[in-house]
Amino acid sequence: MGASAELAQELIALFQEDVPARLDLLKAALAGGDAGQALAEAHQLKGSLGNLGLLRFADLAARLEALVREGRLDLAPALADAMPGAYAEALRALQDAFPA
Repeated sequence: MGASAELAQELIALFQEDVPARLDLLKAALAGGDAGQALAEAHQLKGSLGNLGLLRFADLAARLEALVREGRLDLAPALADAMPGAYAEALRALQDAFPA
C-alpha cells in the first residue's frame, strides 16, 4: 500500500469496520430484491478493495456488480456467499503484510 506502519494499521482497522457492514447490507439488499442498494454496495466494495490492492476480492465485487447491473439477481447470492471467505482471506493478507 506504500503507507507507514501506523497508516497501514488504521486502514486495516477501517477495513475491519467497513467491509463486514457493507457485506451485511449487500446480503440484505439481495435478499430483499433491492437492486439499487445491492449495486451501490458492490460498487463501493469494488472501489475500496481495488484501492487497497485486494484485487481478487475486488474482482469478486466487480463480478457481483456486473450481475446486478444485468438484472441477474438470481445469480448474485451465490457470489455474495463467497464474499465472507474472500474478506477473511484479504484480512489475513493485510495483517500478514502489515503486522501490528
